[in-house]
Amino acid sequence: LFGLHTAYEDKFKPITHSTGGYLTQVYATSRWIGLRPHDTYYCTVWPGWITGVSYVVFGPLMIGSTILLYEGGPDWPSWDRWWDLIERYAVTIFLATGGALRLLSKQDSSHVRDHNIDTLKLILVTAEPLEASTWRWAYSVIGTSYAPLIDSIPDKLTGRIPVVNMYIQSELGTFITGNLVNYTFPPLKPGSVGPPIPGFNIDVINDSSISVRESIGRLIIKSPWPAMPIEFPEDYESLWSRGFYDTGDYAVMDSDGYIYVLGRRDTVMKVSGYRLSPGAIEEVIESNLHKQTLVVGLYDDLRFESPLVIVEGQVNTDDVKRIVRDYIGPIADPKLVLTIKRMPNIQKHILRSMLKEALWSSEGSLEVVENVLREFLNS
Repeated sequence: LFGLHTAYEDKFKPITHSTGGYLTQVYATSRWIGLRPHDTYYCTVWPGWITGVSYVVFGPLMIGSTILLYEGGPDWPSWDRWWDLIERYAVTIFLATGGALRLLSKQDSSHVRDHNIDTLKLILVTAEPLEASTWRWAYSVIGTSYAPLIDSIPDKLTGRIPVVNMYIQSELGTFITGNLVNYTFPPLKPGSVGPPIPGFNIDVINDSSISVRESIGRLIIKSPWPAMPIEFPEDYESLWSRGFYDTGDYAVMDSDGYIYVLGRRDTVMKVSGYRLSPGAIEEVIESNLHKQTLVVGLYDDLRFESPLVIVEGQVNTDDVKRIVRDYIGPIADPKLVLTIKRMPNIQKHILRSMLKEALWSSEGSLEVVENVLREFLNS
């Protein structure tokens, strides 16, 4: 039916989705999340990414919903752009990434309150971990319409519309977790991506492949699903090597079966909800500047992660940023470019893993980068 590229550690690689299984899964999940023929639906995710393909191109069209398409950011000509669109076109379902909501939450709330967005009945969030504070902002500032039939937190009886965070991957094809307002609607838990949706045998396991609850482990899927890709790289095949599909994400599953996704275990970066390959960024810099390069994800309080670029030798940092923007896109704009005299003589995937672990355990302190690099240079 279609192919798209998704990020692995060394580069972007193609996967191909089929027709029957994929479309069946998209249709079912589109209905379950609440899409109906009379809805006007606005998804801010690009159609080039799996959320946009499944929930802009195929899902709403199969349901018969009206789709609002807008090319541009939320800040032009002012920070009320999205709320103006929702008011003008009477949008009923709004979907955005966690990074977009995080950015909007930093702006003056009057941008939202100056518009009548009472047509909204559902807010969907996806693509990256969503901290409880941003969820509460969306719930209290955007989701103020009255929706007594599908209350977000039934025990509070607030009547506010739901803000539902959901988990998706390119390889999976659709959402696989979430509180389904048009199927079963258990109470929402801020910070969670909800319980597994029907048809997905999801678990969290430790390094011994034993199921764990209330502690950090690997997020896995134990059984096949309808929208499995029919063509894929070896990287995807290797994720099944232990008899289950390993998503590559750390997560916690609580005693009620709700899942809290924490981030990638590998060095693939999650930037504003989009998976980016560090190897692909390294390749475009090295081919243009002929300098050894290393890229690792650095924590970003708006984008969740941003690329940290380390280049051997003297370079113009503006040139590095321009190359990344031109060849990969603005989404990959480096947060920081560092230069070192000599790159350690060690395999890149090992060095990336060491740096990522050190950076995330130290909350992004750049001193740990120097320490790790110095350790390898002196060994």
